[in-house]
Amino acid sequence: MGENNILNKKIKLLKILSEGCKIHPAYRAHRKATGRCNECVIVWNARLELNALDES
Repeated sequence: MGENNILNKKIKLLKILSEGCKIHPAYRAHRKATGRCNECVIVWNARLELNALDES
């Protein structure tokens, strides 16, 4: 993966995190989503993916 692709992916993930969940605005992905709300799960998965990109 090129450096530009990684940066674009990070920007996309950060945008998802910044928008958060419209149903649960207090959810900021500090802990795992319960799985009952799809938007919260998407935010949680974005956080995990961003963390993985930062580690590599």
